[in-house]
Amino acid sequence: MEEAWQPEALRNRRLEQLRATMDDYIAKNTGLVEGNLPVFFGHVAATLDKTFPDLDDRTYDDFIDATAFTLLNVTREAPTTEFLEKFLRHAMGNKRRRKGRATLDVIVALRLIDSGNYYQAIEYLMPHRSYDGRTNAAVAYCYYALSLAKNQKSRLRPDDLELHAREEMLNVSRVRAPLNRLALFNRKDNRLNTIFWFMLDLAFTWFPSEPEFYRMGITKTKDDGDIERRNHLLAHATERFSDDRFFLAEAFNTRVELRNGSGAAAVVKQMMQQFPNDLEPLYYGMKLAILGAQPRSYATFRKLAILKEFPRFLLLMLDTVFEVMRNHKTESYVCFEEAKKASPGRDYYITSLEYILRDFIEGDEERAKRARSAFFMSVDQYCMQILKVRE
Repeated sequence: MEEAWQPEALRNRRLEQLRATMDDYIAKNTGLVEGNLPVFFGHVAATLDKTFPDLDDRTYDDFIDATAFTLLNVTREAPTTEFLEKFLRHAMGNKRRRKGRATLDVIVALRLIDSGNYYQAIEYLMPHRSYDGRTNAAVAYCYYALSLAKNQKSRLRPDDLELHAREEMLNVSRVRAPLNRLALFNRKDNRLNTIFWFMLDLAFTWFPSEPEFYRMGITKTKDDGDIERRNHLLAHATERFSDDRFFLAEAFNTRVELRNGSGAAAVVKQMMQQFPNDLEPLYYGMKLAILGAQPRSYATFRKLAILKEFPRFLLLMLDTVFEVMRNHKTESYVCFEEAKKASPGRDYYITSLEYILRDFIEGDEERAKRARSAFFMSVDQYCMQILKVRE
């Protein structure tokens, strides 16, 4: 009989419960599991097949990876090469997708790092460099740790091992590798993340004139939701690279996110000084005035925008947003009609906006509130796309 469909959220909760059961079994029977790896991984796969017969391949394999991670991290002694190869063979053998063992290799490498076997760890990490930039950082960490062990006294110059570490950090900055592909290690307090931040802090001192390391760090803080560290990095980056658009835009958006209006206004002022002929800071100024419901400030930036030949149809669209955010229903409708006339060739987008605006004007209080937010976010994204503003 075919299993009844269930919402994904409920399925995930059941998976978490099974995950907790497996982790508890491993913790209580570590020696037994280590001595019977084929039986154990076969049992995990059979349980998944029976309990979740329609589970997609990626989720299935992620469960195997998470089980392997738990097992290798409760082993009491530093595992031998023979054990690690056996461990990998049976873990991979029970996954559905036989390609790509990056997650498992990184699990093994982290265990080797923690036991001080850095050269072995490098061997497992090297095939996956630049798949996830944190892997490069782990390679660099191994070389740096080897350098420290070899040269415990203070040195005037870095040795070859430290130079390897520095070169690896430069490599990851050059290729701009993503920092979140290894999903199992995306928890903020994970060992791989700890190593990444340790090496990034070193890179700041090694290469103080290289902005890419700050870009990497800021991107990672956004993935992690670490607003405190993001603010710290932005403070240093905007001071050190005051004419870099990326850092100024991130500083503006972060201050808006934190509802720091005065801080965001200071960034707009700085951008106007740095880029007096650009439309981007004018747009940020109007956006800030809209969010703060400040008619005088909005009018000032709008006049400047007209002088700088800001696209007229965007100005009229922003007029509409300004009235929507002030909860002026009649005025927003009038402004939108003007925007429609000035927006030929954009019928599909205008039509979708019109539906949202109708919800704002005609809907009940809760529906109007949701429509107001949706209207603002949609026009914001549209303006940034037209103006080629980087998020």
